[in-house]
Amino acid sequence: MSDLNFIEVKPSEIYETVISALEDGCSEELYPGDERRIFGEALVPLVVAVYSSVNDACRQKMLRYARGEVLDALGENRGVTREAAVAAETVERFGVNTPIGSNIIIPAGTRVTSDYLNYFATTATAVLPAGESYVDVAVKATEGGSQANDILAGAINVLVDMVPSIDTVTNTVKTHGGSDEETDDAYRDRIRLSGSTLSVAGPPNAYRFWAMSADASVADAYVSSPSPGVVKIVPICYGGVMPSDDILAKVLASCSADDVRPLTDQVTVEAPTVQQYDIELVYYTTEADESACVSTVEGDGGAIDKYIYWQGSSLNRDINPDYLRKLILAPDWAEDLVGAVRVNIVKPVFTDMDETTVAQFSGNLTVSHQLTTSE
Repeated sequence: MSDLNFIEVKPSEIYETVISALEDGCSEELYPGDERRIFGEALVPLVVAVYSSVNDACRQKMLRYARGEVLDALGENRGVTREAAVAAETVERFGVNTPIGSNIIIPAGTRVTSDYLNYFATTATAVLPAGESYVDVAVKATEGGSQANDILAGAINVLVDMVPSIDTVTNTVKTHGGSDEETDDAYRDRIRLSGSTLSVAGPPNAYRFWAMSADASVADAYVSSPSPGVVKIVPICYGGVMPSDDILAKVLASCSADDVRPLTDQVTVEAPTVQQYDIELVYYTTEADESACVSTVEGDGGAIDKYIYWQGSSLNRDINPDYLRKLILAPDWAEDLVGAVRVNIVKPVFTDMDETTVAQFSGNLTVSHQLTTSE
């Protein structure tokens, strides 16, 4: 799809236009070094900037170019709102070293933390009964987002808002359920799909739209009809994360609503099937580039990490070792990256995936590098 420009922004043409206008106004040719020509040349970058700004504002009227608040407004026109960030949650245990003879009130909103960056607050007032040593209370992150996920059990052990007589706090389960605000790209895709919801015939894209609208963590969904009147929906979360029972329930509720589901449809929701794969490879680098190459391939966020994320982030994505080869030999996600000279990939091997299967890394990683004198 070619770029759409409402105004052509070509600095060379604008330069000629500005200088020609000045010469016409002065009724004489303006040579290099002439103060009037220098003034005109100084205006050119400003005119280019104004043209670019106006062109960008016009382009944002189109869905494919809109972003931020403009995209929100376009979505609002179609009855589609951006999914807000969802707060992570866990269960916090409030305890005392020695039980006392009276109830201890733990007010709603009492905050706890593990690192003074992510704060969690009780969702309701709780009571530690007299004579008991602890009470478990549901807590949620005070800010939405995925950054508060995966805090290990026992790590949230700092009581921020003091509660008389409470001696210890600790989370009993790992934090989970947090998701970031819907990105522009994901929101734009849902706006495009929203047109399908106008049909009452139950088209696949309509069900995809409602499945992706059920929770901000749902990245996509596959819709099929294995038998007449039966609709099967298989959702996948961002990064290839398997949807939890809670997410599956949300998708089912969203797609089964009376104003969404055709009367004759029976909707079922299932988690994707998983095809695991191992990684086993040897890559080659020169002695001069060894340190940089190892960082590019095996470092945090390097080629292997990026491949694992890419491979598992979508349904029906064939296991493709050639994409891993590309990341290792020709890294392009940052400047000045050093790739390997060559690579021998033993595993994974190319494997077809069907529409309801996602490929996930097994955790079996065997990677080594060798030095070579060839470039």
